[in-house]
Amino acid sequence: MSNTSSQDEKRERRDTSRVNTRTREERREQAEREWRLRPIEQFLKERENELTSGDLQGKERAVRRLDRYLHEEIAPRVDASILDLRDVVEADIASFRDDELKPDPSLADRTVANKLGALSHFYNVLEENNAFAGNPVKGPLKTFKQNHDLEADRPHIPFHRMQRFVNWLALPFSRAFWLSGLKHGTRFSEVVNIDLRCLHIDHPVFWQIVENHDVRLDPRVRDKPDTLLIYEGFNEGDEIPNEETPGPEAAGEIRDSAKGNKRKEDGGSILPLDSELKTALIEWLLTRPPTYDHVVNPLFVFRGSDEVRRPTDQGLYKRLWQEDSYTDSIQQFGAEESLDECPDCGGSVIEENLEQGEKPGRRFRCRDCRTEHWRSICWDNGLVTEQKMTYHVARHYFSNAHSPAKSELHDGAIPDRIRKKRIRGDSDNDGDTEDQTYMTASYEQYDEDVREPYLDGIYKFDLYDSVIPAVGEGWQR
Repeated sequence: MSNTSSQDEKRERRDTSRVNTRTREERREQAEREWRLRPIEQFLKERENELTSGDLQGKERAVRRLDRYLHEEIAPRVDASILDLRDVVEADIASFRDDELKPDPSLADRTVANKLGALSHFYNVLEENNAFAGNPVKGPLKTFKQNHDLEADRPHIPFHRMQRFVNWLALPFSRAFWLSGLKHGTRFSEVVNIDLRCLHIDHPVFWQIVENHDVRLDPRVRDKPDTLLIYEGFNEGDEIPNEETPGPEAAGEIRDSAKGNKRKEDGGSILPLDSELKTALIEWLLTRPPTYDHVVNPLFVFRGSDEVRRPTDQGLYKRLWQEDSYTDSIQQFGAEESLDECPDCGGSVIEENLEQGEKPGRRFRCRDCRTEHWRSICWDNGLVTEQKMTYHVARHYFSNAHSPAKSELHDGAIPDRIRKKRIRGDSDNDGDTEDQTYMTASYEQYDEDVREPYLDGIYKFDLYDSVIPAVGEGWQR
């Protein structure tokens, strides 16, 4: 019997009263089963061709963060068996919003709303595929939007106020970490991922540490003293090869910083060190715990109870922000600068330009002597417009202060192309055909084309009475 005849015979035997055939029911049940067993994987697969890779990764990070929170925080305190994201109820989402996302100092209100929006999208898709009933995010997201000003701008911080904060920092770790962002506009996760092999500091302290740890400098900085390499783009979970011990047996390190590196420049970015950042890094290296047993040696490390390790994102948030963690956390700075009375005459103070100010930096004015005082760069006092001082502010601050358009933050200016592409590591979408097609880095003279214009424009915070001279600032190669 031919195949066509066989199909015709089966079609004749089919029960025409059924709306759906048995085969269709089985196929649908199997599809629904896959969505229920592996909801995250199915969601990513379905949306792969509809979203950009960046948008898809952002949604995945939000979903997996909720998944971790569900297992680590919710499951231990409820009398129920929680297996996966399909066991979530609305109260879990509200708890995730209030206890996980909102306290995170790296997240502005708009970002919190975006993450909740990504979760809402996820559960809508699950419902469309008969893997979940309802959307537990809808209510908590609506409440958040009603109670927060999502259009709030970043705080305006005059240069003397940022200088006050940086000079207030007491610990070498915090000073070097904050300066790494402020001097280069570097992202939080990019600083976390810096290794000792990414540095080339011409100083005996650095060479001694390199020798003690048997570190081989990355070839990209090996012949460029007083420079720092920021790795090219990679994602959380990627393995960074170990070039300190080259060869087929060399293992790398799986990076777990939540956002990886976002550098657009091929091969990463080689950043010049000015004398102030060089001094801060040497100061940190003098106190940095050794990492002799590491495959890859991080620049910034924490000493735990049983090991020295690369800091986690959450560990850094606690150390750099939470008031009760370290003496130079930014919340401690804000607490010390809080104004209940005028520091000049002791009179009562009132807060100016709460919502309407042209520049959203908050100021106090004394009722008695009429003196105006800037409030701390860190605040969290229930204002309708909540503006957090996060590490990412340093990236914006660097750009604003050194923009040729002038922001009145700083007198110097780093040329646009150097500031954006070579230092910040952004894409060069604005370049003309010559820039994009014909000009290559192989013709670049690093000292003249990058280091010199950078050093001519970079701001100084006057942290030290005496700095260690850097290439281009006190000594030449």
